[in-house]
Amino acid sequence: MASLDLREAFNAVSDIVVNRPPALREFDQIYMKISDMLLQAELLSRVMADKCVVFLGDGDAIGLTMVHLKDRGLLKDGPDRVHILDFDERVVNSINGFAAAFDLHGKISAELYNIAHPLPAKHLATFDGFYTNPPFGASNGGRSVTAFLQRGDESLGANGTGCIVMADDPTLAWAQDALKQVQHYLVHNGFIISEVVPRFHHYHLDDNPDLTSCSIIVVRHGNDGVKSSSEQLPLEYRQNFYGKHSPLVVQYVRDRRLGGKLPSCDHYAEPFEV
Repeated sequence: MASLDLREAFNAVSDIVVNRPPALREFDQIYMKISDMLLQAELLSRVMADKCVVFLGDGDAIGLTMVHLKDRGLLKDGPDRVHILDFDERVVNSINGFAAAFDLHGKISAELYNIAHPLPAKHLATFDGFYTNPPFGASNGGRSVTAFLQRGDESLGANGTGCIVMADDPTLAWAQDALKQVQHYLVHNGFIISEVVPRFHHYHLDDNPDLTSCSIIVVRHGNDGVKSSSEQLPLEYRQNFYGKHSPLVVQYVRDRRLGGKLPSCDHYAEPFEV
């Protein structure tokens, strides 16, 4: 990381940031700060080097950041291919549009998908790696985290690697409860925790600006735990999914721009008086 050209790297990340759609707080879309995006992309580029990786959600655009930096020669390592699954059509369109504009065809792609649905059969046990930065589970005991983790698990073949980003604050009981849920899932599904990078990321979060998250790297050795089927997410897992009294009831966020531009809804124009 010391040899990275920071000016070029930050300029490349700025390409990504201006391409992202605005975060929707009601769906726990809380974007990582730019310097931490760069650090996370560098970490992931080494962990997922030469792998075919699926992202279960990627509002932060870490996948696009990693691929873009690698394509520009700013990262030495990186995956062979990245595929994003996200329920927000704006995110899907922004990734595919960026890939077309920067000639990243075959290196990154995105598809509309909601984790409440079974993982499509074409993705079952077909990837070498998965990545997820899900809703942190403050109001559901970590079930929102394990829901995304389960889909990542289902996508992973033998000898695969995963990266889970989750809240990391020992003073918050809910964060510790979520961590326990994740550890329990990993142990019972054939994973080994190979690395933890604590308190690694910061967010643009108005009601808790000091909240940090960690990166948990997990590995599966052999075929132990490889899944051959996927089922609908149970209703109890959808309760308080995005926070207290905020269940998972929206299937997709649709992109009204249809490839064009709509006026912003956060202002109005006052014309000259005639």
